[in-house]
Parts: sequence; C-alpha cells; structure tokens
Amino acid sequence: MPPSVVSALSLECPTHDPTICRTPLGSGVCHDEADRPVEDLAPGLPSADPATDCGMSNSAVYRYPRYYALGYRWNTEAECRFIEACLKAYGSSPATRLLDLGCGSGRHMTRLAKRGYHVTGVDLSPEMVAYALEEARKAPLDVSVSVDDIRHLKVQGTYDAAFCFMDTFRFLLTNEEIIAHLRTVARLLAPGGLYLIDFWVPNQWEKIGNEVHQWEQAEGEAIVRVFYLQHPDTIDPITQTFEDELVFQIVEGGQTQEIRGGPTRTRLIMPQEFRALIDAAGVFELLATHGDFDLTRPLDGTSLSWRMISVLRTR
Repeated sequence: MPPSVVSALSLECPTHDPTICRTPLGSGVCHDEADRPVEDLAPGLPSADPATDCGMSNSAVYRYPRYYALGYRWNTEAECRFIEACLKAYGSSPATRLLDLGCGSGRHMTRLAKRGYHVTGVDLSPEMVAYALEEARKAPLDVSVSVDDIRHLKVQGTYDAAFCFMDTFRFLLTNEEIIAHLRTVARLLAPGGLYLIDFWVPNQWEKIGNEVHQWEQAEGEAIVRVFYLQHPDTIDPITQTFEDELVFQIVEGGQTQEIRGGPTRTRLIMPQEFRALIDAAGVFELLATHGDFDLTRPLDGTSLSWRMISVLRTR
C-alpha cells in the first residue's frame, strides 16, 4: 500500500519521555520494553557512536528492526525490479555485485541475493545490521552486512552498482558531505558503474518541511502503522535543513503501542540543486530522474511526487 499524505496527525506522547514511547493510545501509560537485543543476534557487533552517527540512527524505531522490516516492505518488489531494469537499461556490462547503502533491515539485499546477485549492505544501526544478518543466515543467503556511516564509508570492494533508497541520502547535511560521498561511492564502483539514489522532494512550495505521510502493513496478527512527520517550525533556510520524524504504531497481541523516533535533522535537496552537486563532484553523469520506481515515469511537472529517483553513472 503506497504512502498517503494526511492533513493532520496528533501523536503526542502523554508521558515524560518524548523520544521513546510504547504507549497504548489513550492509556497514558508508557512502556519501554526492548526487543531481542543486538548482542543475541550478532555477538561483538559494534554499537553506533552517538558522537558521530547521523541523526536518525538514534531513532527509537531503529531499535525494533522486525517492525521496521514489516512497515517498510510495501514497495520492496517494485524497487528491486527498478534496480534490475536500470542495470539492464543503463549498465555497461552484466552486473552481479551490488552495494546497498543504508540497507536497514535488509529487505532489498535478501530479495536481490535470492536472484543471484552478490550483495553487500551497510547501515549505521547495529540493530538493523544484526537483524539483516540473522535473516540472511536463516534463508540462508550469502550476503555481507556491516555497520558503516555513509558520510565516512569504510566498506571495501568493487561493485557494479550501488543504491541508496528511502531518504537515507538526506542525512548528508552539507554540500561538502554530499560531494565527498559521491566521490567515495564512485571509487567503489567499476567503470560505468551505476548509483541509484532516492529521496523526498516537495511537489509544492508550501509543502517544504510541512508534510505527513502514513501507511500500514500487516502480517499475521501484527499491524505496523508508519507515520513520517516533518516539523516546519524547525526549518533553517540558510542550511536548507529541518527536522523530521518516524512514528510507529504497533497493533499486536490485542495491544496497541507507539514508538516515537524523535526528531532528526535532514537536508532539503531540490532537483536542479542536486544536478549542480553531481556536476561539482565531477565523478558521475546524471542519466535520468524518475518520479517513481518505473523507467517509464520521468520526473516532470505532471509526475512530480513525494520522491525523486536519480540514476547516475560513473564518468
């Protein structure tokens, strides 16, 4: 089910903790229960460094990867088909080695690995990485997953294509970070390698920093409702940043609970600005921009949606 924009949403936490709230709506009771700890899934996995991680990795929703995996699965197949279509349409040679930047719970990795690709994923959240490793082990699938920071990538190897989906790219807050990131990714790609990037763009000026999206997914007795909120009062017009937030509402076992992610500062990047940043980096050419995960839907005035998907190729 695709996200929809809603005009108003009240998800105020009635308790003392504005960051983590597992509260049955209307009960006024705060529950701070933990899912299976990361140490149980992957002993020795490093923890995120609060001094260096980028914003949303601190989000409480990232500590519940099972709910995240369920809530974000709605468009996974279309996104994987889009990746394969880009490899066929724009790739210079048969592609087998893929790099997933901001892999989250591993939803793209596992599906692409089942299709024969060799996939490497990185994410700043140790909980997400542990969950992705566990899911790959159970399949079993041959994937590589590690904790890493898209601003200072340490991952090694050579890849035919990389992708960075679901707004992860907007954690790069400055022009300098964006240009450095593009140059780093280009060094990881084989000649003619592709980089697919997906992030939110406003479709109307008055919606800049002022949108709310919601969707839900169900599996068995569990329902995950995802709310993506932007906080317009936090807009900084000089840095083009503002705070947004994820909120999960979980219905499971006859109970309803809420997990507030907490505000995270992210960057607003407009289409023409992004083209200029790509040119400034000097390592990619912009082949196409799309308004959806569909090669037949270019980004234009009639198709402009809540997201822009860009296809880059190394020079």
